[in-house]
Amino acid sequence: MRRFRNWRRRSAALALAPVTAAILMGILTGIGSASAAGTGGASLDANHHLVSPNERVTLHGYFRAPATTAAPDGTDKPTAPGYSQAVRIQFRASGAAGWHDIERTKTGRSGKFSERAVVSRSGHFRAAAADGRTTKPDKVRVKSETQARISERSPTVGEKVAIRGHVTPAGSHRRVAVRVGGETLRTRTGQNGRFAVKWKADAAGEVAVRVRAGSDRIAAGSAAKAGKLTVFRPAVASYYGPGLYGGALACGGTLSPSTVGVANKALPCGTKLTVRYGSREVETKVIDRGPYVAGREFDLTAALKSKLGFGSTGTVLVSR
Repeated sequence: MRRFRNWRRRSAALALAPVTAAILMGILTGIGSASAAGTGGASLDANHHLVSPNERVTLHGYFRAPATTAAPDGTDKPTAPGYSQAVRIQFRASGAAGWHDIERTKTGRSGKFSERAVVSRSGHFRAAAADGRTTKPDKVRVKSETQARISERSPTVGEKVAIRGHVTPAGSHRRVAVRVGGETLRTRTGQNGRFAVKWKADAAGEVAVRVRAGSDRIAAGSAAKAGKLTVFRPAVASYYGPGLYGGALACGGTLSPSTVGVANKALPCGTKLTVRYGSREVETKVIDRGPYVAGREFDLTAALKSKLGFGSTGTVLVSR
């Protein structure tokens, strides 16, 4: 009786062997198909991952040759040595849903490929093989570029100055901070990447203008120096010199016909300033004390008077 039961079990196992083999083959086939359609044996890498707008990057990749390829009669045959297959380079912009073909190339005999592509905004690259395999996405970040200019570099107190600029790549609503001296003005770019702010000059002096564009999904932030502007204020002035040459200056030295400088009662000795009269400007410094006439704030030396084309008394513009 026991022998009969053992014989029946062996018979059942032998009968199920083909079914088991078929199931295992199906599983293995499914795994192979999934590998072919996925990223198995595939890679992609960009030579740079932080680039300037519209910069070209080189994409290096690899697709392992499949074990079999389809023959003209529809059957599968072993892949021939040196097999080459078509590759599509695809790009998906940050925030976008779909992939877009941007370049086409082929693998070499070793399965490797290389292609150059232009990057205009941040996103991901991947490669797609003819058999459906794709590489893992490789991220490339674009660093924006900011440019700015000042409409008037020599305004007077109370005047408004326009500061305009452009951020590349373009995109609306990018945050922009414009720092003028110790004041910060905030705005956003338009659809074309341009921005503009107006700053009111409240006091005389020299101030630096800097611009900072914020980061967004299109590109990383960037900064730019727009330069410096000098704010002037009006001041009543006169001149001195003849009859006083050879005399000592309050800030040191001796007054001569070639001495260039100004006398002032409040500014510290050696204070640098710019004096403007009409279309002429001269950078000078405080070298003496005076004037001691009511209503006058500066005394110009004769040499400075000559450089500016100034008369005996009048109003000049000063940067301090």
